[in-house]
Amino acid sequence: MPIDLEAIFRAHEREVFAYFLRLLGNRQDAEELAQETFVRACGASLRFRGDSSVRTWLFGIARRVFLETIRARGVERAGELEDLPGEVVAPGSDERIDLERALASLGDADREALVMVDVLDFEPIEVAGMLGISPETFRVRLHRARGRLREAYGR
Repeated sequence: MPIDLEAIFRAHEREVFAYFLRLLGNRQDAEELAQETFVRACGASLRFRGDSSVRTWLFGIARRVFLETIRARGVERAGELEDLPGEVVAPGSDERIDLERALASLGDADREALVMVDVLDFEPIEVAGMLGISPETFRVRLHRARGRLREAYGR
């Protein structure tokens, strides 16, 4: 089943970038990993079977790119909110900036769970599939991550 890579890029480029930016807090690394994701998607497009949505497939690639890069290069999260573009944090929104700081203070697994479900609007069952865990296990992880975010935001 051939897929239109240009349409996929146009439809998902901003959210793939936002995914990496929220995980890393560094604009340059986020741009680099987003680009790598789409390069890999081009290479893998002929193997796409349609078992999942194109979006789920693409974010599965993005997640693998993130994990491989962290392992290989030891990319660190900068967590500098000044690097976040206007589409991620509205200018002049102190409450939003506080929330972004609280999110940045969480561990990688918590942040990823929250970004995938609460920011990118994936269904928990989709994310569980991407992570290779049961939906119940993911729901527990998400619940705990939301609790830790509330705690961090309350400080």
